[in-house]
Amino acid sequence: MKSKTLQNVGSVAVMCLTLFGCVTSNQKLFSSVEPAKDPSYGYTAENPIAIKNTDLSSSVNSSYYFLSQLRSSNGNKLEIIRRYSVDNPNYTKAAAPVVNQHTGAPLSYGTGPFLDFYMLKPVNEADTIKLYINPYHKGEIKVPVGLQFEKE
Repeated sequence: MKSKTLQNVGSVAVMCLTLFGCVTSNQKLFSSVEPAKDPSYGYTAENPIAIKNTDLSSSVNSSYYFLSQLRSSNGNKLEIIRRYSVDNPNYTKAAAPVVNQHTGAPLSYGTGPFLDFYMLKPVNEADTIKLYINPYHKGEIKVPVGLQFEKE
């Protein structure tokens, strides 16, 4: 029983550190977020929210931060119900990927082969919201139609 409690405490501590680090490092990335005009933006795999922030780990943390600041049209916070990786319909494999000549590590994933699909539920509301995020591609980050972004 004690080990399970310690494991839960450790999980909460890691999550807090991740969110705190994400909050402090992403204020500039999200300082000029504007509403999208395209109603498909973020809601379809063909038009995902592009959040690339240096490396993949930072991009995923940035995605969580972005989602934590989104609100429903009624102003309610969104809770993540599920997260999946799905195929990116816009991905085409490059004939010769660009790699670091010293380490062989990829320098760019282009649009990336996968998208992160999030199923969200606004607090105290019955509907669910499905959003697609591309953590491999840098683009202008906008707020999907019908949602609000709470700037700090």
